[in-house]
Amino acid sequence: MIAPSGSVPFTTFLYNRHIELGAYMGTYSGWWMPIYYTSAIKEHQAVRENSGIFDLCHMGQFFVEGPKATEWLNGILTNDLSLLKDSESQYHLILSDSGGIIDDLILYRIGSSSYLLVVNACASEKDYLLLHGYLPFGDVSLIDNRRKWGCIAIQGPTSWNILKEVFSLDPIPKHTIKKIIFEKEFLYLAATGYTGEDGAELFFPGKIAQLLWDRLLEAGKPYGLLPCGLASRDILRLEASLPLNGVDLREDKTPWEADLSKAVSLSKPYSFPGKAALVLLKDSFQTLLVAFVACEETSPQPKTGSPIFFNGQKCGEVTSGIWSPSLGRTIGMGYVQKLYANIGNKIEIEIRNKLYPFEIRKKPLYKRPTMHR
Repeated sequence: MIAPSGSVPFTTFLYNRHIELGAYMGTYSGWWMPIYYTSAIKEHQAVRENSGIFDLCHMGQFFVEGPKATEWLNGILTNDLSLLKDSESQYHLILSDSGGIIDDLILYRIGSSSYLLVVNACASEKDYLLLHGYLPFGDVSLIDNRRKWGCIAIQGPTSWNILKEVFSLDPIPKHTIKKIIFEKEFLYLAATGYTGEDGAELFFPGKIAQLLWDRLLEAGKPYGLLPCGLASRDILRLEASLPLNGVDLREDKTPWEADLSKAVSLSKPYSFPGKAALVLLKDSFQTLLVAFVACEETSPQPKTGSPIFFNGQKCGEVTSGIWSPSLGRTIGMGYVQKLYANIGNKIEIEIRNKLYPFEIRKKPLYKRPTMHR
């Protein structure tokens, strides 16, 4: 185990299950979490070839309800909720007044005037305080379900076989959410994920977490399901070029720099925090978050903060780096001066006082065709 520092970390509803399975535990965003069970590589392989199950109970969950819920959220979040139909999901950002990224999140429309917001553990307290600070009197309610509700993800090519075994449910369209019943308790099943694979995320009352985990693990045995930790999840999300808040996304970077214009609607008739700043910065930002791949199979893994060079001139720095089993070499993400951020550009990264060649590639670095509609 990795010893915690400072305050005592929270434990998820599934902590005892991880200990029973022999997981190597560590602290992440104030929580004890499984880092790996067997190895990050084996667990990565399970998700790419079969399926993996992840404990995501550390993620923050907020329910927003009320006749003015849509209007209220449209004045805080960056995307346009008017485009969202019932049972659909949407990617959003929460910004500072200067346009910096406080958090990224997935919003699910679970009713005509009700929403589920799933936020990152590292920013959940800041998110809650910000949302609560904007609450109007009446018309909108904000329900904090952190440490009350949990989340389990099933990801990989056989994931829907497993879900059908447990819930007698056919696949639902990607990026949608469905309310279902399990052991007389209602929960939400969403066709979303953070791995670049097909699969689902389940949101449920914490009291059924262990039963649900056990049932899914048992049903998954014929389908190659393995419990997976955060180490494999980091490899999977980097292969899919999905940024991590607090690492690739930071308050000193705007959505334009983070290459997340898809999450921003400047045309919607609502003024969210940071919108005015984004209008001013839209054509003048100087750096861009890029994905890169090592030119040589033997290149080591760069660390956060490793300097990036173009033609001998420093032009940026690494935010994330890891060895990719799918690509057979080191990959990563980093901020590069926009002038040098073109796809196909050759860059060099300084690792342990030596320069190694890398190439900027189109995102995502890994993509599997959608397996269901």
